[in-house]
Amino acid sequence: MLQNTECKDAIRRMCISSRSFKSICYSYRKCSEAIRYWTESDRDEAPERQREYAALLHELKLEISQSLKENY
Repeated sequence: MLQNTECKDAIRRMCISSRSFKSICYSYRKCSEAIRYWTESDRDEAPERQREYAALLHELKLEISQSLKENY
């Protein structure tokens, strides 16, 4: 597996060279923001939304990891 600095560099390179990878990273970032929002929310549906976004975040993380493994 890539080290932290190597991983960041690989992600940057992949974002430049692959529109689909860049889109996955964007979705990951937006999903992370949504989790923070729902974690701070007092709304009744907050726990369910946290779980939904956590599951999505996990899937996106797997996609990113798989792409990095295939390319580096």
